[in-house]
Amino acid sequence: MRKLIAWTAFCLTLAMGNVGTAWAGKNADMRVAYVLKNMGISRDVQTKLRPLLVSYLADKKVANKPYDSLKDKLKPSIEAGTITEKQAQELLTRKWEAAEKELVVKRQYETKFKTVLSAKKTYLCFDLLNDKKSKVRGEEED
Repeated sequence: MRKLIAWTAFCLTLAMGNVGTAWAGKNADMRVAYVLKNMGISRDVQTKLRPLLVSYLADKKVANKPYDSLKDKLKPSIEAGTITEKQAQELLTRKWEAAEKELVVKRQYETKFKTVLSAKKTYLCFDLLNDKKSKVRGEEED
């Protein structure tokens, strides 16, 4: 019976990991690879950290989803400079709500990252996660 429970838990863990990976997408995979490459940690620690990074990026994306969706919807008005006061206020409200949710996610993952990394490496990890997309891609900045 214990083996069955352990096997079921193992399968659920694998399934959840695959869902997180599928949710994260190509940009997240690139960012995870960038962070792992630049962390200066052993392969063993990288193996433990990878699923945490994938789930962190997925959770962060969920936290920002309402703001990102509205911003994408209003992008033509924003670029044309025809955004209304009401639309601007809604964007601001969603931006602050997303920032609060993102901070909660970051604090949760600080604790999770510290199960695998030291505080110094956890700080470096968050620093690398916040690098610009151009730096992650290896593009030269002007």
